[in-house]
Amino acid sequence: MSARVLSQIWAAIFILLGIVAFSLRYQARHEVQEGLQDSLWRLSYDIKFEVDSPEAEVRVGLPDQDSSAAIIEVEEKSHINLDAEDYTSPLNKNRELILTTQLTGNYQVGAEFEIRLKPRNAWDEQHQVSGLSSTARSRFLRSDATIDTAGANVREVMQQIPRGELTDSELVQQLFDFCSQSFKPGSSADGFDAVGYALANHQATPLGRVRTLVTLCRAYRIPARLVTGFELRQSDSAKPHVWAEVFYGHHWVPFDPTYGHARQMPYNFLPIRHDGEEIVRGEGIKDLSAKYTILRLPPPANVLQAEVRRPSQVLDLTRLPVEMHEIMSLMLLLPLGALITAIFRNLIGMRTLGTFAPALLAMSFIYAELATSLVILIAVLTAGYFGRIMLDRLHLLMVPRSSIVLTMIIMLIVFGVSLIDYADPISGVRAVLLPLVILTTLIERYFVTTEEDGMAFAMQLVVGTAVVAACCYLILGWKQIGALLLIYPELHFFTIAAFIWIGRYSGYRLVELWRFRDMVK
Repeated sequence: MSARVLSQIWAAIFILLGIVAFSLRYQARHEVQEGLQDSLWRLSYDIKFEVDSPEAEVRVGLPDQDSSAAIIEVEEKSHINLDAEDYTSPLNKNRELILTTQLTGNYQVGAEFEIRLKPRNAWDEQHQVSGLSSTARSRFLRSDATIDTAGANVREVMQQIPRGELTDSELVQQLFDFCSQSFKPGSSADGFDAVGYALANHQATPLGRVRTLVTLCRAYRIPARLVTGFELRQSDSAKPHVWAEVFYGHHWVPFDPTYGHARQMPYNFLPIRHDGEEIVRGEGIKDLSAKYTILRLPPPANVLQAEVRRPSQVLDLTRLPVEMHEIMSLMLLLPLGALITAIFRNLIGMRTLGTFAPALLAMSFIYAELATSLVILIAVLTAGYFGRIMLDRLHLLMVPRSSIVLTMIIMLIVFGVSLIDYADPISGVRAVLLPLVILTTLIERYFVTTEEDGMAFAMQLVVGTAVVAACCYLILGWKQIGALLLIYPELHFFTIAAFIWIGRYSGYRLVELWRFRDMVK
């Protein structure tokens, strides 16, 4: 087998290793992070009612799976004399369990939902629709017994808040502010659920506030609806909560005048029924009662055991102390710097001082503060250049002469460290130590090149080194790259594959094509 074919095979193997290792680590991290960020809840219904005649119907609202909550398990405990049917409303997309009784008597129905609640709130994306059909628009603009858009008190509010040139968004905001701030708390027993009564007395229950907001929106010909659901928090006797959704800008936009949420609802609010005020409702039944229980469940066992010490954790660099992360990230960036250098040297044809010197120089600048590093760089190069000129007259051997220059540079940098520490005691030493090592090596290499190949060639290498180092600095300076490599160091399998391909390249460099352009023509 030829070396070219073998190289291709090894490059493919490294790419395959990179894909497999990255996928496995990504999957493992995703499961753990999802388990830590998401929360598991159990929502329980306990419904009781009495039926005097058979074939009565009870509709039980089911949690909305399109929200930031996902239903992962459902357990229904239906009565033996009930027929159950799942139903999804084409208009509201409400999910219901329709129970039909077969016999008269007392019934008890239970249901449990295990819900994975995600902290990512995507109300905008989930409630975006292309538009409302004429049927839906008519439905969400209609006036009925509880949403009376033609009431005298409603017309009075409309005179106080004229539509004028207000956009839908501005108008709804004013109506929301009115419903949030204009009412004192009231009770259902005193009738403050009713819109007219609430507006007349400036008192309202939470349901009264939402009904008023929906009524006013519909009075201004803006589609609106009530939404009933739960705020997921642990409770033995959870109460449904009602808020409003207003349609404008191709969105159903939520507003909660009770708690003051506008345009975004907290992710732990779980919608059950759109365009409705009840979780459970029925026809032909009496003494309907519903008890709701919400219980926080423990996270999965694999999440709780993620920190158990085991040998495979050696491959997880993020478990190292935080103060080591920056150093480890810099070390992981070095192969990328070497890859950039290889591209410049082997594909473009630009020569540099040493193979890894540009990458090391860029890394030193990334590690240190840029302005300070530039000052040190200029000072060292200047001192090295003039020191070299002065020592030429002494006709010393190369090693002693270079050593004197190196000593001068060290003295300059040492006092530079002292000066920076005097000006900024916190970052001065850290900013200089790494560039010191790199620059000292470069200066030595520069003088050796000058002695062996002349000043012009040495300056050519200096320019090439500066260009490659600048590219390395611009690319590797992104902190996200270092953080990504710290999490997924196996990405360097792809780097090795790239090295193999570059190593097998035997064509013309770009510089050579430019140099011999006349021959090409």
